[in-house]
Amino acid sequence: MQFVRRIKGVSGRLNLWRFCGAVMVILFAGCAMGKETVQQDAPFELIWAQAQPWVSGTSDGPSGMRLSFELSPPSSAVHIKSLCYMQQTAPIISRSSKPDEFSASYISQPNKSELEPQSCTVPALWKKEVNLPDHAVLVYEKEGQDYYFVIQDIVLKPVLAYPGKQ
Repeated sequence: MQFVRRIKGVSGRLNLWRFCGAVMVILFAGCAMGKETVQQDAPFELIWAQAQPWVSGTSDGPSGMRLSFELSPPSSAVHIKSLCYMQQTAPIISRSSKPDEFSASYISQPNKSELEPQSCTVPALWKKEVNLPDHAVLVYEKEGQDYYFVIQDIVLKPVLAYPGKQ
């Protein structure tokens, strides 16, 4: 009888250790993931977004994509850093005359092999979003930490073709 009680006591302590171990793993995993945060409730809202491809007027000239979007004024201080679109990252440009409108340009030059597009560095959770032509991932900083916001339903505008040399 004492042997049975002793076994039950040992198995009960083992279960307690397993439970504590599982809690520790969850806590450590949460801390490790805290550096890159995906925010469900961003401090701003997307008003509109559009992408417009363009080509130069010469056969050896550059081509690219200009992605523009407008955000509502943020409810807290944020720094808009970059935009991931079609597996490429570009810095965000804003104009002082329209502080809520932003753009990012993606340029390729066929005759310059040294120009390499910068690939996206977003968490694995958002990798599929940067492969869709009507989605992009906005990287912004809030209180020293990076957050990610998915821009959806990007309107694709017609190709803008600049005139060639005469």
